[in-house]
Amino acid sequence: MLSKLFDKIKSYQYHIFLAVCIGLISFISYNLGQISSNDKKPLKMTENANIYSAVEGQEAIAGETEVSSIPTKILDMRVVVSKASDSKKYHYSWCNTWKRIKLENQLWFSSDKEAEANGYTLAGNCTR
Repeated sequence: MLSKLFDKIKSYQYHIFLAVCIGLISFISYNLGQISSNDKKPLKMTENANIYSAVEGQEAIAGETEVSSIPTKILDMRVVVSKASDSKKYHYSWCNTWKRIKLENQLWFSSDKEAEANGYTLAGNCTR
């Protein structure tokens, strides 16, 4: 029984292969069409954003309670140089390059002006 099935498959293998290829091409084409149609749909807004009432609500809340200041991040203006390097370049604390300097080779200055007074210049990969 199994051998009869294999004989039928062998005799129609070209037609089976062709049917599978057409099916796969149809499936891929359909999905590509679905993907491209999703890109063309406009964005729909269901609710209106009433910013005027939101601002008035904030003022009412601020009037009733104390106004708390937004905490600001204090920028560390210290600079670091490497004692082991001959390059005479300094790095700010927000540049990632200074993290590669070994702890025992780090020399910190309180500002960039102090580092420049000692003959150092800003590294090329750091920005002010």
